[in-house]
Amino acid sequence: MRNIKIKTLVLLAMITVFTSSGAFAQGDYLSTAQWKLTEAYGKRVANSAAYFEINIGRTRFTGNTGCNRMFGAVSVRTSRIDFSNIGMTKRMCKMPAGSVPENTFTKALDDVVRYRQTGNILSFYDRRGRLILKFNGPGKQEPEQPDNPEAEVLESKKWMLESIGNRKTFAAIKDAFLVFDSQKASAGGNSGCNVFGGSYRSANKKLAITEIISTMRACEEGGKMTVEREFLDGLRNTNRYDIKDSRLFLYRNQNLLLTLRGVNK
Repeated sequence: MRNIKIKTLVLLAMITVFTSSGAFAQGDYLSTAQWKLTEAYGKRVANSAAYFEINIGRTRFTGNTGCNRMFGAVSVRTSRIDFSNIGMTKRMCKMPAGSVPENTFTKALDDVVRYRQTGNILSFYDRRGRLILKFNGPGKQEPEQPDNPEAEVLESKKWMLESIGNRKTFAAIKDAFLVFDSQKASAGGNSGCNVFGGSYRSANKKLAITEIISTMRACEEGGKMTVEREFLDGLRNTNRYDIKDSRLFLYRNQNLLLTLRGVNK
């Protein structure tokens, strides 16, 4: 009888480990796949470039509405998911027949509270339990090596804002950071108040960050709005950079605009 009890406990432990690892694998796949929109509010999406993908930390997402690039914050916990601070670029596009209007897509994302993943099919549900969005996730293709080796250096770190101009604080400003994505030629992050994103190009230590847009939260505490304005203005005005001792220095000609400290992503 004692041996039977021991075997039963071992079997239960193995089942628990297997189940836990399976759940982890599913969560990990959620943040390693590119999810292409296939259905919205019960209607098949036949012709659309709309998709989203979640970062490995499952805190931010990027994607495309079918016209504009989008980005924002995301929170994932068991089967719960919440998209917030959704921002996007402002191109004017004629949406092809069979696609979904981008405001319909972004509103649906904002309404999502729960998800279910079955293989490479991802379903999103609202608070009333209605299926509102469905995606297909074949997984990401292996990224190509960037043509510009400088992009690898910029992309290798998450750059935390340390100081603005020549203010010698050198203490990281809470929650304000910048990351680069060479595959999408995009730069974005958080101003300490709002999520922002834009495009970038670099060559021979020259750097331009353009088309910056951000969400529109008002954060009055601790001078966050002043920091945000100066941070984003610094990014827009940057035309060259340097990296020394794990710090990224952004300049306008000879004038130091921003100093950021590199940390692991």
